[in-house]
Amino acid sequence: MGNFKSVSTSTKIINGRKITTKRTVENGQERVEVVEDGQLKSLTVNGKEQLLRLDNK
Repeated sequence: MGNFKSVSTSTKIINGRKITTKRTVENGQERVEVVEDGQLKSLTVNGKEQLLRLDNK
């Protein structure tokens, strides 16, 4: 079977915040990214949440 990639993106405005969810399925792996106001807030790979390195500025 060849390479397969599916990407879906949805954006919502909730309480004045822009929240974008991007779901990518590639070669059987699912990756879900949640971005709030330009900052990555959540990353999930195959249903397991990944730790994010946070820069305190």
